Amino acid sequence: MKQDKANDAAGTQQAEERFRLVVESSPAAIVIVDQFGKIVLVNRQTEHWFGYDRSELIGQEIEVLIPLRFHDQHRKDRDAYLAAPQTRPMGVDHDLQARRKDETEFPVDISLHPMLTESGVLVMSHIVDLTDRKRAELETKRRHAMERLALLGQLAGGVAHEIRNPLGVIRNATYYLELIGDSLDADAQASIAEIKREVDRANHIVGDLLDYARDPQQTVTTFDLVAKTQEAVDQLRYTTKATIEFFPTEESLFVLADPDQCGQILVNLLRNGIQATQDDSPVNISVKRNDAMALVDVTDRGPGIAEEDRSRIFEPLYTTKATGIGLGLTVSKRYAEANGGHLDLLANSNGGSTFRLTLPLRRSHTE
Repeated sequence: MKQDKANDAAGTQQAEERFRLVVESSPAAIVIVDQFGKIVLVNRQTEHWFGYDRSELIGQEIEVLIPLRFHDQHRKDRDAYLAAPQTRPMGVDHDLQARRKDETEFPVDISLHPMLTESGVLVMSHIVDLTDRKRAELETKRRHAMERLALLGQLAGGVAHEIRNPLGVIRNATYYLELIGDSLDADAQASIAEIKREVDRANHIVGDLLDYARDPQQTVTTFDLVAKTQEAVDQLRYTTKATIEFFPTEESLFVLADPDQCGQILVNLLRNGIQATQDDSPVNISVKRNDAMALVDVTDRGPGIAEEDRSRIFEPLYTTKATGIGLGLTVSKRYAEANGGHLDLLANSNGGSTFRLTLPLRRSHTE
């Protein structure tokens, strides 16, 4: 009898040792918790990926390895799982994030495995770091997107050049008709005006296509962004008759960038705001300094941009407007980034939309 017990104990010890060797040698992080969600065992990979010594984790709730914003929901999910434990993947419909000791996060894949013991149910989490896989997926998507955009740019440039010539012919014909306008009746004159407006709109679309198709060749120089903004305001006031309220800073703000590209950004943002405004409400544009950056905010009082559209608003050919082809904001964002800045859509609690152009100020007068 004693020999049998000794053999059983030896067998149990050997099984436990084999289990520990398997857990320690796993390329995945292994975390085992008890029925109360307390960590009872981790392996070497867990220490390496999460930045903890295992002595810091034993006895802690498993939520220490989860981003804070998910703690409450995870505790509810943990209780539900323990009520009916089974081997299954975790978060099938969600991208899971883990939290390191330094509070940084990384993407993970987790599978859950319940283990019945004399002291109750233990749950083993098998955790795989997806950082490299996600990075590779993003790079593949980025490369495919760049290839599609390059092809689209070539197509856009060809189409734009083909359209521009007949538009010029139509515009010249309307100019001739205007010369003899006094001999035409009111309806004919109104039709000529309508043709001119539509030709101008088509030319604007062609301009967007050409801007998108060509590489952003730059001629960088120092210029006053306040004065450049005033030029854009004057241009749109003259061509659209829209009400634009300009709030410049009292000081000059010199930037080192391409003045033509920056001017095009400002015109695009103002035109976008004018098109979004449904009544005679003014479009506001302000220029100010924020430390080493110059900020230009363009705000309209239109219906605003729906939440589901905000993440796509800078994508090429994506538009929420009845007119236009959705390239103005794409080109503007590309120009902003080419000049060391960025273009953002801000949250606007008062309705309408606010786009912010941020450009670095010239560091010294010697540049």
